[in-house]
Amino acid sequence: MKTILNKDYWIFGLFFALYFFIWAACTPFLSIWLQNVGGLSSTEVGIIFSAMAISALCLQPFFGIISDKLGLRKNLLWGFIILLVFIAPFFIYLFPYLLKTNIILGAVVGGAYLGACFNGGSGTIEAYIEKVSQVNSFEYGQVRMFGCIGAATGTYLTGAFFATNPNLIFIISSVVAVVLGILFSFAKTKQTNLGTTTEEIEKQKAEATSKESVLAIFKNRKFWWLTLYVVGVTCIYEVFDQQFAIYFTHFFSTEAEGTRVFGNLYTTQIIMEAVVMLLAPFFIRKIGAKNALIYAGVIMSFRILGSSFADGPIMISALKLLHAIEVPVLLVAIFKYITANFDIRLSATIYLIGFQFSKQLGAIFLSAIAGSMYDTAGFKNAYLLLGLIAITFTIISMFTLSSDKKGKKKEQRDPRLVNAV
Repeated sequence: MKTILNKDYWIFGLFFALYFFIWAACTPFLSIWLQNVGGLSSTEVGIIFSAMAISALCLQPFFGIISDKLGLRKNLLWGFIILLVFIAPFFIYLFPYLLKTNIILGAVVGGAYLGACFNGGSGTIEAYIEKVSQVNSFEYGQVRMFGCIGAATGTYLTGAFFATNPNLIFIISSVVAVVLGILFSFAKTKQTNLGTTTEEIEKQKAEATSKESVLAIFKNRKFWWLTLYVVGVTCIYEVFDQQFAIYFTHFFSTEAEGTRVFGNLYTTQIIMEAVVMLLAPFFIRKIGAKNALIYAGVIMSFRILGSSFADGPIMISALKLLHAIEVPVLLVAIFKYITANFDIRLSATIYLIGFQFSKQLGAIFLSAIAGSMYDTAGFKNAYLLLGLIAITFTIISMFTLSSDKKGKKKEQRDPRLVNAV
């Protein structure tokens, strides 16, 4: 009941819903859009995704450090909202023109814009709202559930309009971005200092985000084992999923039918994600953050390998739905793992560098390689190789990831230190 009456819970829940509506309208069908509108091959589509990864790679460390310095101040999120307002003119006019004029220029500009809006922006937004949830006493997984609802709505509309008028989706997305800005203007993030003086807060902020503190992260063995899991499992999985929509349509008599079914299935999947997201915090508290990450790795590996052996629309659809029981657990578990094993004052930096940044670093190389494999060896053979890599690193992570710490130092859990950064 306390959560339901919490105004910040509803504001940031709606923020997630609107942001992921835009995300779902622009990204799940991006590979198909690039082929149909941009006229690109699978290899060239892979180049675009690599460019997006490079953009995020450059931006995420910066976003993480700045986010920890700003704490609960809203400056960085306003920047993302402004970028999202221009989704329609970008997709309708600028991006198609660049892709048809010069694929490299299109990849650079498109990668920079989409990388900032989604690949880099989503992680920063998640880290920010996770901090808000700690200070305002609501569970991150429960507020993140609204993102699933927004994504389901965005995917449903995209599936309905994509084959006839995709530009309408981009126009709606820009309008939703304006609404997102209006909503965010009402957010009043509290700075509950619990008796901490302004001087103490500034001192804590300087200590937590100093050059020495940030560099110390890279000397921490636990950080590198987490990064190994991210690159070897989650990065492989995201590269696999980039062009999955194209592969999915091959199981249907026409591409239009496959796209329509994919959109409906994606909507069902995200609704399922919302339910799992609601339950994920309780599940993770039961089994621990490390075991939750291993669980997610097993599901991801199984889906990749299963896609290699899929022989019809029913099987490939069932494998697609596995995403719904994996990604909510992964998204909540990664924050729980960081909180249990690292200094909470640097949570955004660790999340954006150790999780988001490392994924993009791997994707820079793997996206183009995987795209080339799809063109030469075929999707099935490529998925078999990717799945074997993912399951291998999942097994390695069983021995390298750390179990949840008990009895953490008080200063690492004190809500004052969330405010201090």
